[in-house]
Amino acid sequence: MPGKLGLHLFFSKDRHIRSYLPPTSVLNRNSFVHFMRRYHSVYIKPNMSHMGKGIIKTWLTNGQYRLVKVKGTVKTFRTLVATYNAVRKQSSNGLYIIQKTIDLAKLKDRPFDIRVMMMRNPQNDWQYAGMLAKVAGQSSVITNVNRGGGYATPIGNALSTALQLSKNEQQKMIQELIRISYRICNRFNYYKYSSQIGIDFAVDHHRRIWIIEVNFDYPSHGLFEKLSDKTMYRKIKVLRNSYLKSLRAGKIIRK
Repeated sequence: MPGKLGLHLFFSKDRHIRSYLPPTSVLNRNSFVHFMRRYHSVYIKPNMSHMGKGIIKTWLTNGQYRLVKVKGTVKTFRTLVATYNAVRKQSSNGLYIIQKTIDLAKLKDRPFDIRVMMMRNPQNDWQYAGMLAKVAGQSSVITNVNRGGGYATPIGNALSTALQLSKNEQQKMIQELIRISYRICNRFNYYKYSSQIGIDFAVDHHRRIWIIEVNFDYPSHGLFEKLSDKTMYRKIKVLRNSYLKSLRAGKIIRK
């Protein structure tokens, strides 16, 4: 099964990776009621979409249910059934998934997540290329920079400001993110061949890391170009070009 659900089920088979995955299910009336009663806040995502398109957030506050799509107007409902019906009106045809909301750490009152970029090098091995924080735009429920109006910032700035992590604590978290990313890429080899993968992670207020999404088609290089320090962006471009050169020269056999 392709899409977000297929990837979730695929990665859930790895015990180590599974511990970083948020509770996820196919969206239907029963799963919506169950997730909302248990977690009080959920994200609803089109199974096949990318770049934050079509994402809906619903949550319970002050005895009322709220709903917002991407960066739209917040709507209020009195019952779960009415909220679910509104979700269905806001969603298109096709499969949707429902996920527990991760209480993202915030940078100046805006939630952020972390993008880790993994690239194949000229030897066809996975190589870590860089990471940054993606900060949500004003009133946006997604951290996609282009669609939600947010911005990119160095990972150190986000971890130190939002979580008050020391330099040593930052390095430990960064190394954990890199280790998980290598495990994801090596596991991914059994599912679909890809030469560049952008992995979105969340860190909650308890400093726990979660896997949000694995982007394996065309993960954005431009995110890294937005940073004032272009070192990681240049590294990504060098790795990409050298990999493609080796591929064209027949030095790489795609499995």
